[in-house]
Amino acid sequence: MLKSISILLIFLSTTLLSACQFTPGKIGVTEKYYDFDHKVHYEQIKYSDDHYYLKIKADSYNHFLQQSVFLLRHSQSLCQGQKTQLLLQGGVQKFDRLPTTPRAYEPDLQAEVTCISSESD
Repeated sequence: MLKSISILLIFLSTTLLSACQFTPGKIGVTEKYYDFDHKVHYEQIKYSDDHYYLKIKADSYNHFLQQSVFLLRHSQSLCQGQKTQLLLQGGVQKFDRLPTTPRAYEPDLQAEVTCISSESD
């Protein structure tokens, strides 16, 4: 009885550990995410292990600062210690302290992220 319980526990723990394993994103597929820290909805396309496309959903003019900081932090996270190169594709909002007209709808913040290995220096 004790032997069958220990075998069952080993089987269950192995099954649970395999369920927790990380599955990397598929190459060329748009994946949608939400970052709870920055309260940002974004899409990510992985072209290769060192090349990504990010589209951060614009939701308000006031939230642009958080979206920009998220872009920088997430890019560093994707590159895991390598140098990060950002190519902004669109969505950078202009800054008006006291706008005289209502602000137009701003497009999503879009950027390509390229990780550059230190070997190329």
